[in-house]
Amino acid sequence: MKGPSSSSSQGPAWVTLLLVSLAVFLVPVALTGAGVALPDIASDLRPSAQSLQWVISGYNVMFASLMLAFGALADRVGRRRVFQLGVVLFGLGALVATLAGSIVVLDIARAVAGIGAGATLTSGSTLIAARFEGTQRIRAFGIFGTALGAGLAFGPLVSGLMLSALGWRGVFAIPAVLGLLVAAFSPVLKESRNPHARPLDWPGTITFTGALFLLIFALVEAPAYGWGSGLVIGSLAGFALLLTGFVVAEHRQKAPMFDLALLRYPRFMAVNATAMALAFTLLPLLVLLPTYFSAVEGFSALHAGAILVLFTAPTLVIPLLASRMTRWFSLRTLLASAMALVAAGMAWLTVIEPGVGVGTLAGPLLIAGTGYGMTLAVLDGAAVSSVELARAGMASGMFNALRLTADTAAAAVGGSLMISVTAARLAGRVTDSGAVTDALNAGLHTTSAEAAAAFTGALHVVIWVGGALALVTVPVLLRTLRPRQDEGIGVPVARNTLRESESLPQPESVR
Repeated sequence: MKGPSSSSSQGPAWVTLLLVSLAVFLVPVALTGAGVALPDIASDLRPSAQSLQWVISGYNVMFASLMLAFGALADRVGRRRVFQLGVVLFGLGALVATLAGSIVVLDIARAVAGIGAGATLTSGSTLIAARFEGTQRIRAFGIFGTALGAGLAFGPLVSGLMLSALGWRGVFAIPAVLGLLVAAFSPVLKESRNPHARPLDWPGTITFTGALFLLIFALVEAPAYGWGSGLVIGSLAGFALLLTGFVVAEHRQKAPMFDLALLRYPRFMAVNATAMALAFTLLPLLVLLPTYFSAVEGFSALHAGAILVLFTAPTLVIPLLASRMTRWFSLRTLLASAMALVAAGMAWLTVIEPGVGVGTLAGPLLIAGTGYGMTLAVLDGAAVSSVELARAGMASGMFNALRLTADTAAAAVGGSLMISVTAARLAGRVTDSGAVTDALNAGLHTTSAEAAAAFTGALHVVIWVGGALALVTVPVLLRTLRPRQDEGIGVPVARNTLRESESLPQPESVR
C-alpha cells in the first residue's frame, strides 16, 4: 500500500529532471527577455514610462511575494499539482503577453506569468528533492542549478535572437509554447506531498504580497505623480500599515511564513544584506543596459544581449571554481572578496558613455560578473549554515524570499532613478523634457547629444548606487562572518565554511 506521500504516477526520474530543468530555465529567461524587448514594446504600444516598467515589476512582484506560500501549498496539496499549476499559469501568461494589444493587457499577463514562475520554481525544486536520493540528488540539483544559471546567463542573448527573428512578441511566444509543453507532460511526474506539512499562512501571505505591491507601486509611479502626491504617500502609508500587519501576523502564527526570530542572527542578516545589495547590481544591469544601448547607441536587442553575456557568462563557470576554493579559503574571505570585485566592477563600469566600445566595457562587466558568480557558489550555503540545523529550512526559504523581494525593489528603484535623474538633467535644456525622458526610458534611439548625456548621467547614478551598496557589505561580512562567532542569543552556529553546510538535512518541505 502506498503512503500518503506518493501516488500511482510512476514517470522515470530523468523525466522529472528534464521537465523541471526546462521549466526553471524559462523563469529567468522570462525576466531578462522582457528587459531586452522593452524598446520594441515601447515603439509598438507607445506606453508611458511607468506602464512600461510594470512589464518587469509586475512579473517580479508576484514571483517574489508568493514563493513561500506556494512552497507550503505544494507540501499540502501535492508538489506535482502545484508545479503543473505553475507552468500552466506561466505559459498562459506568456501566451496572452504574445497577443497583447495594449500595455495594460501585457502588464496583467506578465503578473500572471510571475505567479506561475513562483509556483514553478518552488515546487520544481521540491519535486527533485522528493524524486532523488543520495548522490543522485546532488547531481540532480547540480543540473537544476545549471539550468537556472544558464537561463540567467544566456537569457539576454537568447531573447535577442528571438526578438530579431520574431519581433518582441516572439520573446514571449517561445516561453509560452515551451511552458505549455511542459504542462502537457507534467501528469507523468510522480506526485509527492508532506503529510506533516504546515498550514498555509494566509494572513502572512496577504499582508506580505500587499505590502510589496504598494512599495513597488510607489517607487514606479513616483516620477510621474511626484513623491508628495496623495497617491504615492497613500501607497507608502499602506505599505507601512501592511508591513506592520505582517509582523503582527507572523508573531501570532503557530506556523509562520517568516520566522522573525531569525532576524536576531547577525550572520544570517549579513548574508541577506549581501544578497539584497547584489540585487541592486544585477537587476539594473540586466534590465537597464539593453534600454541604454538601444536609446543611446541604437544597438539591436541581439547586439545588447551579446554584450551582456560578458557579465552573465561567468556565472556558469565561476561558481564551480569558487566552490573548490572553499577548501583553502573561508566563507568570510570568499564572500568579502566577491563583493569587493562586484563593487570594483560597478565603479569601473562608470566609464560607459555615448560611443563607448565593447572592449572598454569588457573589463568591468567581466569583473562584476566574476564577483557575482563567486557569490552564487557560497551565498545560499552561508544563509543556511548561519543558523542552527532545526531552522535551516526556514532560513533557506526566508533568504530566497528576501532576495527576490530585493530584486523586485532594485528593478523598480533603478527604473525610477533613470526617469527622475534624466528628467532633472533635461529640465530647461529641451522643449519637452518629459517626452524626451519617456522616449529614452522606452529605449527609443536619440540623436540628441544632450539627451544621451542626461541618460548616461542617470545610468551612472544607478551604477554608483549598486557599487556603493556592494562595497558597504565588505566590512559587514568581515565583521559578522568571523569563525565560531556566537549569534548573541545563546545558539552556536555552524562553522565558517561552505563544506559544512553541505551536510545539512533537507528542509522538511522537501523531504
